[in-house]
Amino acid sequence: MLSRIGINAEREGERTLLKDSYHNAPYKVVHYGSRHLQKHLELILMSSSPGIMDEDDITINVDVHEKAHLKLFTQSFSKLHPMKKGAVQRTNVTLKKGGIFKYIPHPVTPFAGSIFKTVNDIQMAGDATLIWGDIIASGRVYSGESFAFKSFHSVTKVTCDKKLVLLDNQLLEPEKQPMGSILFYEGYTHQATLLYMSPYAEELKAELDEILVEKYEQIDFGFTQCAPNAVMLRAMGKDGGVLHDWLSTMGQLCWQFTMLKNQPEAEEQEFDGDQPQLEPEAPDRQLAGKNHQAEPVPALATQVE
Repeated sequence: MLSRIGINAEREGERTLLKDSYHNAPYKVVHYGSRHLQKHLELILMSSSPGIMDEDDITINVDVHEKAHLKLFTQSFSKLHPMKKGAVQRTNVTLKKGGIFKYIPHPVTPFAGSIFKTVNDIQMAGDATLIWGDIIASGRVYSGESFAFKSFHSVTKVTCDKKLVLLDNQLLEPEKQPMGSILFYEGYTHQATLLYMSPYAEELKAELDEILVEKYEQIDFGFTQCAPNAVMLRAMGKDGGVLHDWLSTMGQLCWQFTMLKNQPEAEEQEFDGDQPQLEPEAPDRQLAGKNHQAEPVPALATQVE
């Protein structure tokens, strides 16, 4: 099936609005709750299909215009069914001056025999902010299908002010690679990635050095400043729901940090890691279908937007 999804977010006054969108079966783009609850725009990408099938071709185009703020959510885990030829998904993001885009979809679960390639092409302005995540499961673990897929290829390319800043290229082929060994999944079943690209990346990295000092019972992680304006976090776990809640919490921390830094200097407040803890956002908890409890992460002293 050939599927196309388009989202165009634009700023009008103090609010970000969905100016236009398009989608065809089985996908649909809808607002999350009331569109007047907050100044930024929140959308959910929904699907009536049980998952991605053989020869599916999906293209998602997201345009975040100048100073527009968009959060995009997914409805549920993405399932990759058994395939003979394979399926492909392309996500093209344009993030203009002063724009903020947050997208942390639910985990991708490849079934036995699936073949899938996803290509993410992100072009952003130097003063824009990108909060981008993904979680790749080893398969239907409780059905005995861990690493039973044929191929999973994920490519994420980020261009900032027309210069290549990051290229993340992962090719997983369980029949050819020792997936349980070092440098691969090392006994875990889920891998998560969070990318924060912003003029505030170096400052956020300094805060994370102080905040993320403890170990989490179900998650191992590490993070690094991989470019002057980019911080990447990678985590491993054995529960997709727990990992998604934790990654969403980290993404919301990045969002609030960005909004705080965007305030006029006279109004800017201190980012204090010792203040009350931040919980995952409501859309993520409710749409997961199960309230997985992840370890909370220290957050901001005050809520912003």
